[in-house]
Amino acid sequence: MSSRPDTGLCITDTSSTRVILVRHGGSNYNEQGIYQGNGDDSVLTSQGHNYAYQTGIALKELGIKATYVSRSQRAQQTAIQILGAMNKAVDDLCPLHVHDKLQEISMHLWEGLPLNYVQEQFAQQYRFWQEQPHKFQMRKPQNTQTWHANVETLHATSVQISRGNLAVANSLKQQFFPVLDLYEQAQQFWQEILPCHTGQTVLIVSHGGTNRALISTAINLKPEYYHTLQQSNCGVSILNFSVPQIHQAQLEVLNVTTQLGETLPKMKKGKQGLRLLLLPSDGINLHQTRKVAEFLKHESINFSLSSDLASSHTTAEVILKYHPAAIQFQVLRDDFPQAWQQAILSRRSSVASEGMDATSLITGLVVASETIIKSILSQVLGLKSDQLWRLPLSQGGISVIHYPATNCSPVLQAMNITK
Repeated sequence: MSSRPDTGLCITDTSSTRVILVRHGGSNYNEQGIYQGNGDDSVLTSQGHNYAYQTGIALKELGIKATYVSRSQRAQQTAIQILGAMNKAVDDLCPLHVHDKLQEISMHLWEGLPLNYVQEQFAQQYRFWQEQPHKFQMRKPQNTQTWHANVETLHATSVQISRGNLAVANSLKQQFFPVLDLYEQAQQFWQEILPCHTGQTVLIVSHGGTNRALISTAINLKPEYYHTLQQSNCGVSILNFSVPQIHQAQLEVLNVTTQLGETLPKMKKGKQGLRLLLLPSDGINLHQTRKVAEFLKHESINFSLSSDLASSHTTAEVILKYHPAAIQFQVLRDDFPQAWQQAILSRRSSVASEGMDATSLITGLVVASETIIKSILSQVLGLKSDQLWRLPLSQGGISVIHYPATNCSPVLQAMNITK
């Protein structure tokens, strides 16, 4: 019998509705750097199949009662591998539901095109898409194949940015907002399935954009923060709904990939900028601290910041025994999160305006009270103080934020990773 890896994924409150979200495994389009979107031409690679199977092993004991999957073949291939890894008798297999409301975000004009081509040939549009996704508009072409065949001519003659909106040729019809439409789709999905699974654990196998919208609508994140939540291939996120209603969820974990043999999720925006590893010090004991130290010992840590709590400083010292070159700082000021955020923004502006070296990655460990850690997370996610209950932090759990060197939005790569 296969042994289940220690991924930190376990059964918790059985009275709430627990929703496990998994992004599909790596596809040939992921490998080739091609925009997938709502298209259905891509399939899983051999590694994608293997990672999906490993994810199924990790989820085996979580008591999943139903599985929902999008219509795309890459998502369905992933779901089949996950359910197969659970190795249950046929009569015990949870129902598999194919659901239209789990389709990936529609980016019709870019689907099937190489990402670097989109970034170069649609530079203004792509930048606007990255900076203001909630305002980004597209017009769906009547014939996507014709659009791709003539994309260079259309780009040269009829694509322009006007007041922050994407304007295209008159031959392109049906203007829509990809992110806003996706959020509406996610809300409709929650409204439909939550009442059917009170007190159960449900698995959703979908897409990066769709999962971000599902998480965002569940914990009340605004659409402008669409790019803030990372969803890796086969990354596992978990939501807990205390009542079967939308906007009433807590984010238990985000984008765990330890079942794939990774300590921390791979970086989507390149190995550059600043990466923070956040660890709450409240109540953490020496045994848990040593587990964290072992977990992070092969990661590069350049510095640490600890609050004035004695436990924070002691915890940081134990973890950094594997990182003797790391510089240790102790922060005394109460407005540490706000001051730190301002320093990061100032540094990134300098890099962008002065052409400074932005090719290196600096990683810092932040050990502080749960209040401070939540404050940092809330600034990244745009959550107000009365919404921090949506982000329960686990003892010994690591959360990861990446601040790209350029003026891209910070990315919450993962939350509550444990060994």
